[in-house]
Amino acid sequence: VQRWVVYVSEQFDSQTFNRGWNFNTALAIASAQTTASADIKSEMGMDFDCAVIQDIDYLPEKGVDYGDCEVPMQLSAEIDRYNWKTPYLTSAGGIVGMSLRHWRKINGFGNNYFGWGGEDDELHHRLRLNGLLYGDCYPYCSKNDGNVGKPGQSIKRPKKGFGRFSGKFMHSANHTKRITDSRAYSRNLEQLKEIGSGGNRWKTDGLNSLAFSIVDSQEDAADEEKYGITYRHIKVRRGKKPFHVRDVPMAIPPGFCKSTVPDGWILKKLGDGPIPWDLEGLRQRAAAFVGAECPGASKANFLLVDRRQQVAKIFDKSMERMLVVYLRSLGSAMEDALIVADPRPGPEILKAPAGQLGTSLFMRRKTVGEAFQDTHAFRDPPTFYCVCTSKLKKGGPKYSVHQGDHCSGGGWDAVPGGLWRGYANPKPGTKAVTWCDNEKHWTQVLVKGTSCPETWSGLKWIVGGTFYVKEGTSFCAGTRKVDSEEMSFSRLLAKKSCSGDGFTHELNFDPVAEPEPVASLGICIGQDASRQKSRISMQDDCDSGEFTHVARFAARRAKFALQSDRLFCVPNAAGDVIRAEGRCTGTEGFDFALPVDHEHPVSEIHPDLAKELRLCVGFREGKDKPSIGVDQQCDSLQRLSVDFQAPSLLDVAASMPSAHAKTAPLFTIVEEEVTCFGFLCPNVLK
Repeated sequence: VQRWVVYVSEQFDSQTFNRGWNFNTALAIASAQTTASADIKSEMGMDFDCAVIQDIDYLPEKGVDYGDCEVPMQLSAEIDRYNWKTPYLTSAGGIVGMSLRHWRKINGFGNNYFGWGGEDDELHHRLRLNGLLYGDCYPYCSKNDGNVGKPGQSIKRPKKGFGRFSGKFMHSANHTKRITDSRAYSRNLEQLKEIGSGGNRWKTDGLNSLAFSIVDSQEDAADEEKYGITYRHIKVRRGKKPFHVRDVPMAIPPGFCKSTVPDGWILKKLGDGPIPWDLEGLRQRAAAFVGAECPGASKANFLLVDRRQQVAKIFDKSMERMLVVYLRSLGSAMEDALIVADPRPGPEILKAPAGQLGTSLFMRRKTVGEAFQDTHAFRDPPTFYCVCTSKLKKGGPKYSVHQGDHCSGGGWDAVPGGLWRGYANPKPGTKAVTWCDNEKHWTQVLVKGTSCPETWSGLKWIVGGTFYVKEGTSFCAGTRKVDSEEMSFSRLLAKKSCSGDGFTHELNFDPVAEPEPVASLGICIGQDASRQKSRISMQDDCDSGEFTHVARFAARRAKFALQSDRLFCVPNAAGDVIRAEGRCTGTEGFDFALPVDHEHPVSEIHPDLAKELRLCVGFREGKDKPSIGVDQQCDSLQRLSVDFQAPSLLDVAASMPSAHAKTAPLFTIVEEEVTCFGFLCPNVLK
């Protein structure tokens, strides 16, 4: 091979990893498949002989020829973890190379295999259905096997000694957990069943149905002259709707650089130029926005606000990847995002005296942390844990504790009632329970405290995880120790005692309480085509059914309202409307509060970010039922019963606790103890 171009395709969303789709996007860019994305230009295409999908957890050993693709070729024919074979005869996973002609003939990979499993087995069937299986029984041929030399049984593989790949430096501690979503895995199996029975979905699901946008593309040619290698890192997003990080709003508070610089809020889009993907990049962009000497920017941290739920996280050097996770979790760069700069160290945003940002904006006598707590605008919620079972050939099922609200699939089923909330770190009034893993039989032992026995029942054990829960008898754990290694493990049940079936009762616990609802709300408004009916919701679901999303605004739950706030409610009725406080009965679907004060010092604000949202309720001419109006729609409504200006983007940014506590935050800071694919773990605040 004389020239290499290595594409690193990064899936820029919060869905579980989709290996096949990622490869398809890179191949579409390399081959200038302009039908797949408006961001692909014909000049992006290049001439190449072979396109190879390369798993990053396997490295080739000497003798592997990446240029061998006259027919579809599974280059990784000998893998260390599979005793220098493939996992099974019909495997088409790992490192596979083909010509562009052959990739197009099979229509690439399927685009809808999310999470682990299935896309490589479907690749085998795509090759089979197109007559492109040139391999025989190797490496599973038996002595005097009559299938030796008969093609059509498997994908072609290099001869022995020329397909060796090693994962010893990667695939144990660093391999992605395989099945992370049992529901996605089940859908993968359904797709695999369809093509395995001769279905034709492969003809319309693949390269020819790709639709994506390119969020970012970077090239590194440092090794091109010496080694003939160019690296291209692309961030890609499903769907043709553009996603421009440059449109993300960022707010700089007064006194950010020093006591009087700037003298008012700056609210701008991140703008063109290199995208700031890390903390240092954001600090530089914030300093550039001020346009003056800005010592505060060098140590600044940021509040990343998701305006769909009005929740935020602190972005500092302790979580360098958080910015990327945040951005890829957004639905819209400009509508869902807000980044607020803060010159204090991350811990001080919640815990240290707040006078450092100037007396005009932050409190002198109280810490910002206390102010967030006092206004119910800070949460460190517990996480979900569940216990699952897997059938054994004899001796009943084995049990496994999983972090999350459902079992991961792959043969694991939920224990009835086996779901609870716990903390991942110690809290006052909680105790530690640890599950210990044995990697030989994939069994677990549960123990009190935070440490595991190095050996037990003749097996080695390592810490799988620890949760912190309350004293009580809602759940029990019991342990069985017998002569059989595989049958020695713990079980966890939603019962008072785990004795019986050979198990000895060991411990009990109660779950921790579910978290109190956050004070802040993101409220969306949807309208039907006639604009007669509306949907008003706290669930960010106003773009469903007959409704189209038209607006969103920030608010606070009425129970956490300040004395100066205005109160409103949304009654339970077909075709939602908003009522003012005096017309609420207390039986409504939900109620909310809005601040009255909208005055803030401003130095500079981008015109696109200065828009103010007007909402009203009145009657259309000739109609006897009230309708909700948005902006100019209010001019045509009669007998208005509600008419208000919703909090603007600047109102949200400036809603940190003020010097005289005139307002309260329109967003809630959340500190999660665990990490997820998305910015927030699913259901964590429900």
